[in-house]
Amino acid sequence: MTTLLIDNYDSFTYNIYQYLCELGAKVDVYRNDKITLEECIRLNPRNVVISPGPGHPDNSSGISKEVIKYFEGKVPIFGVCLGEQCMYSLYGGTVTYTGEIVHGKTSPLTHDGKGVFSGIPQGVEVTRYHSLSGDPDTLPDCLEITSWTDSRKVMGIRHRKYVIEGVQFHPESIASEYGKTLLANFLKWEGGTWDTLKIREDLINPISEHIPRSLRSNTSYQISLPSTSGKKTEEKPKSILDKIAEQRRIDVAKAKAIPGRSLYHLEKCIALGLAPPTINFAEKLRRGTNPNDDVALMAEVKRASPSKGNIDITAHSAAQALVYAKGGASVISVLTEPTWFKGNLNDLRDVRQVLDKLPDRPAILRKDFVVDKYQILEARLNGADTVLLIVAILTDEQLKEYIALARTLSMEPLVEVNKASEMERAIKLGAKVIGVNNRNLHTFNVDPNTTTNLANMVNDDIILAALSGINSREDVDKYVNAGARAILVGEALMRADNTDHFIKELLGRVPSSKNMKTTLKCNNTLVKICGITNVEDAIAIAEAGADFIGLVFFKKSPRNITPEKAKEIVNALNEYRKEKYGESSLTIQCQMPYPGDASLSSWFNTTSKIIGLTLEKRKPLVVGLFVNETFEYINKIVNEVGLDIVQLHGQEPLELARMIPVPVLKALSIGPEDTENDVIENIRKGNGLNSMFILDTKVDRSDIPGGNGVTFDWEIAKEVNKTVPFMVAGGLDSSNVKKAIEIMHPWAVDVSSGVEKSKGVKDIEKVKQFIKDAKSV
Repeated sequence: MTTLLIDNYDSFTYNIYQYLCELGAKVDVYRNDKITLEECIRLNPRNVVISPGPGHPDNSSGISKEVIKYFEGKVPIFGVCLGEQCMYSLYGGTVTYTGEIVHGKTSPLTHDGKGVFSGIPQGVEVTRYHSLSGDPDTLPDCLEITSWTDSRKVMGIRHRKYVIEGVQFHPESIASEYGKTLLANFLKWEGGTWDTLKIREDLINPISEHIPRSLRSNTSYQISLPSTSGKKTEEKPKSILDKIAEQRRIDVAKAKAIPGRSLYHLEKCIALGLAPPTINFAEKLRRGTNPNDDVALMAEVKRASPSKGNIDITAHSAAQALVYAKGGASVISVLTEPTWFKGNLNDLRDVRQVLDKLPDRPAILRKDFVVDKYQILEARLNGADTVLLIVAILTDEQLKEYIALARTLSMEPLVEVNKASEMERAIKLGAKVIGVNNRNLHTFNVDPNTTTNLANMVNDDIILAALSGINSREDVDKYVNAGARAILVGEALMRADNTDHFIKELLGRVPSSKNMKTTLKCNNTLVKICGITNVEDAIAIAEAGADFIGLVFFKKSPRNITPEKAKEIVNALNEYRKEKYGESSLTIQCQMPYPGDASLSSWFNTTSKIIGLTLEKRKPLVVGLFVNETFEYINKIVNEVGLDIVQLHGQEPLELARMIPVPVLKALSIGPEDTENDVIENIRKGNGLNSMFILDTKVDRSDIPGGNGVTFDWEIAKEVNKTVPFMVAGGLDSSNVKKAIEIMHPWAVDVSSGVEKSKGVKDIEKVKQFIKDAKSV
């Protein structure tokens, strides 16, 4: 069977004909106005090639588009230059002036590695002769872009269903690299649709590829050269770093092709002032977060890695960053590489938004494999204060350009090295913050001596940071003694059982501990005293041993409190907790885990234990009670006042809990008609949403929930206890709390009116007796 080559009156048609014949094809050539469609059909070709040519595909391509349309889905079709433009135009795209005239120039190419680009390295030089190209903003839905130049010009397309591909450049030119390989890939194809395609190696002759001298001397690419024996030598396997960098080039090219997200559009966004303000990354590392620290911590949000696989695939970037920030991190490193590390730009943006709420926020590092200046603009627009530049994947020209661009955007970059030659390059090009990665990114093996071995190459004007393989304060001491002023820790922090304590251990603020696990020591029933309205009562109740103090933010309640008074109470309790538990108590947060598909008992047992562990280091916890408020108002009070927990006591939807940044207790009103099955079913609906349920008494004709001094049928709660832990409220006082606990075995008891002199004024003696009785069972 023949290969049909449609000649669009271009001299390069002969070169295409020559390559095809050398590869073993039987080629019939016809000019675009010298053959009819019926004659083409009678040739019964096994594939079709549409040649380059002058002019526009809509008026200079003759029968080319008709041929493509008829043979689509029947045989493989390939187009070059005008031939590719015919495809773009045929399926609804716009071919227009490209903004540059290129005749005989070469450009490096980024491609997706599929189809005709199979086995072709990234960055190959290709020859271009055109002033027109497909407008990516008009890309038809049935096509996908397969290759691009650095300036975002479309260099290749593929039909999503039919075996149709085209390239804007000239693979037949002697100046194009791997052109014959590209054409050979096409000739191997048999079939009209991708789902039925067969690869026929027997259809082509062995390739004798011309390899330009420029590519042979470029050590960035691995090329298979013929050996003296006539046998093809094995290609050197790509390292992990090579694969990641190659994929990121593809990712960036695809991102640039998205309408409205080109390099031009990002630069325009910067020009319009859409990027948020930065803070000085280098100064953050010099200053740290505590004058007594001997090192600054860069804490990393990291879901996965090539060497360890998934670390915490459910990690919430903003929540993790907030824990790091409150623990004492100077910099939050956010991994945005999607394929191996499971990060993305949304993580970066979320982290910036949550940290903007802090008075002295950490700097934010975009941790990625930067292979294009586009990524630096992305970082700046999405809230980064600095970017990582890896010397191993950049030329000196790129590194110099990217450092200058980052500084122009008010970002001092973190320049990463792994060996002496890379350190020399970084210093020569003026890097001010250099991170030594103890992990070789080609092999992902860790050598803990890498930082110490390279440290003596750095003078005092450069900030030296140790990256990777840091698991304890002992590791930190070694690098600090070698001259490091900063450390970057990722996996160890992501896996820590007590992140806040581990941060302080790394910074030398607390003694080193080999075992980060803690155990729940609280075996007695916990006690919550609700409806506190003044500082004196709050401190007295804390001293009496209460586990929770409740503040009511409900205007109809006689125990309602203003945010200003609540803040005054929380400030006083912070001083109390600081004196009792140390300064670290001020930054401890009660963070709930990702629910996943946890069972009912598993979820609530886990949440109760986490709250219990927090109480060991920050007691009492402050609970804010709200009734049918919006999440905006609730979160405003949480942040302004400093609440540890929120209690919802109205008809709020269960899903509201996910929009609140602290654990949520949900009140469940129990009436005389309710059964234990009703209660358990209602609790089940909140599985993975609320951290705990409070069983309270349903009171008819009352618009003030809670604090009514009325009990419910405790036998119902007794049955609930067999399934999940819970808190109980409603009509409790010193006369019945022991009996209530003996019957229901609750996780905690909640009292308000039962320990008051009058509504909103606590009787401290009653409080002490209540706590004593509750803890004695």
